[in-house]
Amino acid sequence: MREGISIIIPFYCGNKYLSAMAERLKRCIDQYYSVFNEKIEIIIVNDSPWEKIEEELLTAVKGYYKIITNNKNSGIHQTRVNGIKESSQTYILMLDQDDKIEDTWLLSQYKIMYGSNIDLLIANGVRRYSDKDVPIFRNLKWLKDARTFAPYVALGNVIASPGQCLIRKSAIPGFWLNNILKENCADDMYLWMLMLGEKRHVEVNPDILYIHVFTGNNFSADEMQTIKSERKVIQLLRNSGLVQERYLKYYSNRLARREKYFFKIKNRNLAQIYYVFSELRNRGKLIELRLCDRQRG
Repeated sequence: MREGISIIIPFYCGNKYLSAMAERLKRCIDQYYSVFNEKIEIIIVNDSPWEKIEEELLTAVKGYYKIITNNKNSGIHQTRVNGIKESSQTYILMLDQDDKIEDTWLLSQYKIMYGSNIDLLIANGVRRYSDKDVPIFRNLKWLKDARTFAPYVALGNVIASPGQCLIRKSAIPGFWLNNILKENCADDMYLWMLMLGEKRHVEVNPDILYIHVFTGNNFSADEMQTIKSERKVIQLLRNSGLVQERYLKYYSNRLARREKYFFKIKNRNLAQIYYVFSELRNRGKLIELRLCDRQRG
């Protein structure tokens, strides 16, 4: 295995995204190869086997990519795992078919990762609302916090997307590879918490490299699916034995509060008041968990 990067991209009825994705990746690859020689490979995993990938849209990355096709629709987690199993390089970048990354992504991340013992490198990014960009991590302190359990259990998945992360393939927990989350949504939260549970070496890159575009999807449906998926994550994490019960208990309680706010309180004024107090409680718990992590660390 060489010290290069395998880019894993699940495909689901996504031909409309391929041309822009290929052009974006080609710009990234060109910058990367201006400094490094280690191989870049792109593995596109078709999770909609009834739809043929239109390869003419991938001309910009011809010679870099290969396509594998799932036997049936298998969900995002299994699809990512299938791609990882086909990969041949040391590091893994997991992108979604519609992800937007800066042209400097590969070069910036690899400069830090190359020759190090880092297992997970988290870059910063922005959330884009219309024409306004809001940092995913508002300062370096919050970014460094993502190396600990506290923000995940108190606030939720603080990493907007796996597209912010470069991962050492050998550091991906076997439990994550072999115990598939069938409820789409939180497989990345599941991965980060397992890696923290295994005490993997996590570092951060303050460069803004990832762009999370707000699409205006159905928020209620998305939130319901998120809660359902994360409940299954808690069960899997408990089965793994890698995450302390105190974290899982708080994680479960936080999900229950969010479900109550979004779906069970019918009076919207009361719901908003409840939400404010719930968020204040979460922030307070984050401080408490941070202190506990530092004392134990």
